[in-house]
Amino acid sequence: MCLRLYIDRLEQFSVRCGATVIRNSLAGGVLGRVEGRRIVLRSGLSLEQQVLTLAHELTHLIAHCDVSPRLNRTVCEYEAEAVERWVGAELKVSPYAEEGVDVATFTDDLLAGSVVRVRWAARTLLSAARDSASAAAEYRQLQA
Repeated sequence: MCLRLYIDRLEQFSVRCGATVIRNSLAGGVLGRVEGRRIVLRSGLSLEQQVLTLAHELTHLIAHCDVSPRLNRTVCEYEAEAVERWVGAELKVSPYAEEGVDVATFTDDLLAGSVVRVRWAARTLLSAARDSASAAAEYRQLQA
């Protein structure tokens, strides 16, 4: 499937979850960030980088932003990177396209709670990339 379509669907999912996606300049080395209910992607990212960065930042949005008590930042980054890698491998996005999908390797050494969040976020974002309308409806139901 076309990378542009995955990007469009993930952005539609973001909007349905109450967040906008914009492109702007960011500090050196930063590809994306969540600012409240807005995801900022670095301007000029390749299509592959946009898919992966959206998956990473959407993980923060759906799995970390409304969690109480707040999670440790290192745990959040580790989880977002695991989801990014899983989504990239499943959707055949470089550099993860050749890895194959072995879910166990994406969640090795994560705490049980992290494994649950990573699996849920990855499945939600893969569903969004493939069909954003149904994924957003399911996400809203879980939030209710």
